[in-house]
Amino acid sequence: MNYGEIDIHDSCFMIHDSKKIHMVGIKGQGMAALAELLRAEGKHISGSDTKESFSTDAVLRKLGIRVRTFQKKNITKRLDAVIRSSAYGDSHVEIAAARRLGIPVFNYIDAVAELCNKKRGILVTGTHGKTTVTALIGCLLEDTGFDPTVLVGATVRRWGRNARVGKGTWMVAEGDEYQNKFLQMRPEVLIVTSIEYDHPDFFRTKSDYVRAFRTMVSQLDRNGLLIAERSLKRIIKKAPCRVVWYGIAGKKEGRHLELNREAARQVARYLGISSAVATHSFDSYEGTARRMEFYTSPEADTVVIDDYAHHPTALRTTLAAVRKQFPARHVTVFFQPHTYSRTSVLLDDFAESFEHVDEVILLPIYSSQRENAKDFPHDLLRRLQHRMRRVNAKQSIRVMTIQEAIRYGRNLSSLTRKRVLITLGAGNGWKIAKGITYGKSIVNKVPSSYT
Repeated sequence: MNYGEIDIHDSCFMIHDSKKIHMVGIKGQGMAALAELLRAEGKHISGSDTKESFSTDAVLRKLGIRVRTFQKKNITKRLDAVIRSSAYGDSHVEIAAARRLGIPVFNYIDAVAELCNKKRGILVTGTHGKTTVTALIGCLLEDTGFDPTVLVGATVRRWGRNARVGKGTWMVAEGDEYQNKFLQMRPEVLIVTSIEYDHPDFFRTKSDYVRAFRTMVSQLDRNGLLIAERSLKRIIKKAPCRVVWYGIAGKKEGRHLELNREAARQVARYLGISSAVATHSFDSYEGTARRMEFYTSPEADTVVIDDYAHHPTALRTTLAAVRKQFPARHVTVFFQPHTYSRTSVLLDDFAESFEHVDEVILLPIYSSQRENAKDFPHDLLRRLQHRMRRVNAKQSIRVMTIQEAIRYGRNLSSLTRKRVLITLGAGNGWKIAKGITYGKSIVNKVPSSYT
């Protein structure tokens, strides 16, 4: 089943009527959060995924959802519906089994759209910052008594998970542009934080990528609201509803941190929440997992941090913030490129993203289930290393496996020199930060300069 082939009203009706639902790829952040929201609606949820450990494992255990490995026998006639992660196509053993048994198969976004579209929706979209902005708004509405339902792309520290089940009329959700997923959503309020070319495996050109956002904007109701960062005026030239442009003056360094708050502040104004109350909520915000997540105290001799940044711009802004916080420390980055397609298309941009650090350890490319490594140059990682050396000849740039990186990081942390070790990427590179610190508990509250 391809995106765009489903009549969303039919799919919503069938998911709504389903009692027993099996979720393929349930360990993904979005899928695990969706499982919690569906459980709250009285659905019986089962799930399957790989044996690999995920950050959502603990949440799924608390929900009482047993996760099995992928296998044909997980799919029985007793199921009313199957919901799949976008990582798995029609050839997957469980999807194929469901088809043979005549069990309706829906994409993740079908169920999310159903939940969001029956409430007053606030949808946060954009290339960068949408997870933080979604979490900020969700916590703001919780603090001010709106009792929202919230769906975020990472674990919100306050809740210990990335979903919040509320009884209020509002739902706050993170909107993913990949494969045009967000086009099924019908929010009252749409936020666009940024538009910068990404997901080249689906959007073949920058124009295709921009068109997705313009289409999303064009679908807004005339009584709705568009909140967009002011630099996007040249891209979003018209909207069918009221538009609020936001931005901040001053230097670019650390700018994205303030912009995240400013986007959330526009929602506060729309809902009649005072600026003082909003500021208090933002100041108490504890952050989300994998967004400048400290595995040690910021005052430790060796500071260990993990961040989800995997796009060149996000890498640059994250590392600039780290250098600003730790101007005199030696900074080592463990970077895991995410997908062959992104690495290949944005190779030169990636090579220029590490100017603020002293040493870079490149990890094997984290491949998507949707791509075949054989379709790309076999030496793509070495090509990136070569480009990086051309940009900064004095910088140490090496290639290691995850296990080698853990051992190397532990050796560095045993030395006397004060340093920062940071893992970057959207894959499983966070295991390095965890391995270096021997699985120690992270600092619960991120320094205020990063929120």
